[in-house]
Amino acid sequence: MKNLIYLIAILIFTTSCTSVRKLVEQGRYDEAIVYSIKKLQGKKNKKKKYVVAIEKAFAKVTKDDLNRIAFLKERKKGDYWAKIYTIGNKIKSRQSKIEPLLPLVSKDGYKAKFKFVRVEPIIIEAADNAADYYYKNANRLLRRAERGDKSAARQAYSELKKIREYKSNYKDTGRLISKAYELGQDRVYIDVLNRSNVILPKRFYRDIKDINTASLDSRWMKFYTKEDAGDQKFDYNVILTIRRVEITPERETIREFEEKREVKDGFSYIYDSKGNVVKDSLGNAIKKDRFRTARAMVYEMYRNKSATVSGDIRIKDLNRNKVFRTRPINADAVFESYASRYEGDRKALSKETLRRLKPNPERFPTNSELLLYAVDDLKAVLLSELKDKLK
Repeated sequence: MKNLIYLIAILIFTTSCTSVRKLVEQGRYDEAIVYSIKKLQGKKNKKKKYVVAIEKAFAKVTKDDLNRIAFLKERKKGDYWAKIYTIGNKIKSRQSKIEPLLPLVSKDGYKAKFKFVRVEPIIIEAADNAADYYYKNANRLLRRAERGDKSAARQAYSELKKIREYKSNYKDTGRLISKAYELGQDRVYIDVLNRSNVILPKRFYRDIKDINTASLDSRWMKFYTKEDAGDQKFDYNVILTIRRVEITPERETIREFEEKREVKDGFSYIYDSKGNVVKDSLGNAIKKDRFRTARAMVYEMYRNKSATVSGDIRIKDLNRNKVFRTRPINADAVFESYASRYEGDRKALSKETLRRLKPNPERFPTNSELLLYAVDDLKAVLLSELKDKLK
């Protein structure tokens, strides 16, 4: 048993030692550093293998990073300053992890040596040049945007936003971000037209266009109605056209029927053949329930009126002067009202009849009021279409 425990201990030690060494050999230097730091933090007697691993991995990864920076500076291609900035911050972060451990000495006296890089000048230079690169690139894109290229405006917006990763208040970046945002917007005008033979109430138009445009707005698309359009120049026109309105006559149906049922109506005693009251074993008189037939007349009134509004939604690209989407729409507005009363014995009524008792029916809505009921359905179709086709 002792031999087995000894063997397991050797295996654990060997595996641990091999793992950190393999990380270094495989070029996974930062992983080796992080792993070794965890093993050393708070330990008074520091194992040499982890001290050596940090020293070796740090030297190699720092050399690789500095070579990469030199290579990027020579090539001067694209956003190389942004890459240098990232590498510089990695060096800084790595050094800050090791610094609290210094001096790093193993329990057998081995002292690790580290050559720290003065990284702040690298980071500052990279930040200045990265901000300048994105600034110039954004201005080039904005010149295209001013000629109507919205995609260029959106790219410029993205470039300008990147500047803030390096400089919080660089030149007139704030103003240019606002400019790029405005130039990159697609503006959509929503309108409602009546091409039916029915005069629609003014509130019908107002209620349809009273949609929550904020739920539709995205970074690059804003929706407007006549009331808030101002003097905007629009890119798309969404037109909801009402082409047919049908309203049924008011219908009122009256029905009457009788309900009856047997109900308990007191009790009577049971008598024997001699006329005596029959009693139970305890001497109590035996009773039996007495029933009667309860009757009631029920009078029901049902009112119904409906309207159908149909037409289509067209979406037009104003820049190309082309309708690229047409969809038929249909909305129904239905009014129903039920009332009922009874005459006679309430005990005759069924549970269903009792539940539906209502003395007075609702008044019929006017045609205008009924049409307004259809607005919610039309708005739902309109919102769905806008989300699907203009997002």
